[in-house]
Amino acid sequence: MSLGPRPDRRLLLRTASVGLVAGAAAACARIPTESQTSSRPLALQEQPGAPYVRALPPADDATPAEVVAGFVQAGVGSEDDFAVARAYLTDQAQAAWNPGAGITVYSGSEETRVQDDGDGAFSLVLRVTALIDERGVRSLLPAPATREIAVQVVEQDGQHRLDEVPDGIFLSEAAFETLYASARLYFLDARRRHLVPDLRWFALRQIAADVLRGLADGPSPTLADAVINQIPSSTSMGAAAISTGADGTVQVAVPPAITSLSTVSRYQALSQIEASLRSVRTLSGVRLVQEETELMLEEEHRMERALPGHRPIAAGERGIISLSSPSGDAPPTQLVPALAETAVADPIIAQDGVLAAALEPQRAVVLIASTDDSIEVREAATGDAFVPPSIDDAGWVWTATVSNAGALLALSGRASEEDAKVDATWLHGRSVTCLALAADATRMLVLSSDDGQARLDVCAVVRNADGVPTSLGEPTPIHTELTDLSWAGWYDELAVLVLGTDATSGTQRALVVDLVTGADPLPALPDGVRRVAGSVIAETAWVGIRGDQLLRSDGENWSAVDITGRDPAFY
Repeated sequence: MSLGPRPDRRLLLRTASVGLVAGAAAACARIPTESQTSSRPLALQEQPGAPYVRALPPADDATPAEVVAGFVQAGVGSEDDFAVARAYLTDQAQAAWNPGAGITVYSGSEETRVQDDGDGAFSLVLRVTALIDERGVRSLLPAPATREIAVQVVEQDGQHRLDEVPDGIFLSEAAFETLYASARLYFLDARRRHLVPDLRWFALRQIAADVLRGLADGPSPTLADAVINQIPSSTSMGAAAISTGADGTVQVAVPPAITSLSTVSRYQALSQIEASLRSVRTLSGVRLVQEETELMLEEEHRMERALPGHRPIAAGERGIISLSSPSGDAPPTQLVPALAETAVADPIIAQDGVLAAALEPQRAVVLIASTDDSIEVREAATGDAFVPPSIDDAGWVWTATVSNAGALLALSGRASEEDAKVDATWLHGRSVTCLALAADATRMLVLSSDDGQARLDVCAVVRNADGVPTSLGEPTPIHTELTDLSWAGWYDELAVLVLGTDATSGTQRALVVDLVTGADPLPALPDGVRRVAGSVIAETAWVGIRGDQLLRSDGENWSAVDITGRDPAFY
């Protein structure tokens, strides 16, 4: 099994994309359904070759239950502002209905019922798996949940029509995966050094236009206070003409609102556009033009994505050691000279290879040092048990007490007087297991528990322009297939590596949870794993087990290395 996240899956829409069961409370009858997939010419700014699913209009003399079922299925047809779906509505409901308000994604493997509640009232009963809001932000449910949606059916011109429906559309999982794709909208971190991803889902038929529109509308609420956007408003971006070649290359005529920006801001805006469009799997290339002249982003001007480190380290019998060349022929390389004779735990080094931190073995003292002795070793925090530290590239070492009072510690790598306590009121009263900063220094993983129930969240780190942290944003949960989570860390830009218990077998497992494609298991674990670390750049994973033994995997199995150590990590 490969360690990397699985490639995007293109699921074909089944001929019967929705299984709807219609009937009254006493009896139910299955309604035959049909969905046909074909290609057709698309309008300007729509993607050639994008999947097309034909929505069926209401049949003459359709029953109320058939009208409800047909409206749900017609969500696949977005042409002419969902004209086919609107045909199931009364004139008044057509004017009021907003299909762009969101998407309810439901399980196609379980029966969906239309229930007659009497007096023209019906309930649509779905097993919902995900919700997509009007911005394209997806919220996955921990497990499929039954939802009842109330609708009202009346007669209009001798035909049954829906008079009251909720805003938004309904799509089966198969239909959603066929018609929609993920895109990463990139914004700038507070210091304008990194591109920060904001995961969205857009319709494939006009995904390039939706990406530009999404950038102009700005970041999602969870990131809004932590990132900067150089893309002007949607009104100004209206002049950004988009065309797509037969090979899938998208060409964007950059509007004056961007080309008139200052030099630095213009490069940043172009970097946002280019990286966001390149994140769409169906686009083979991106070409930015101004008056038919291609705008080239040279390497020195292009802002890049922040990716995880690839150099493995661990706590040795003494000091912080390198695992880059694991061999018993010579002692492992000591990376932090000032700690070479000190017993440590939970080591971490900044990606630039200078700032370093670790805990003392009893985890009651946080040590800060450097690989080049530019920083004198200091006991940055003492007291109760601390969680393993994490380092960002702004010069801060992050940790927290295990028993949390609603705050994290941001310890400065420059001077103790700059140390700060960063409020995170949502952590109050919880027990913190670990935390991890993403390479963009803007998103943080926090694994915590309450009454024995573990919860993995991601939140934004809000900073000023100098990179000084000021607060944490509200948490967004990350759901996994595991229970009793004991460790979590970043594996890739939008993928995390988690350690926990398989709910079915009760055995310990490690998964790469990709926020786009789902979970991918690592090889079966040996007994007694205490820590797991991995990196998509290194294409390897390490585990530490009882007895200070380290194991390495390239995706197929685990191999012991002839080095004594514990608490593996990457920088």
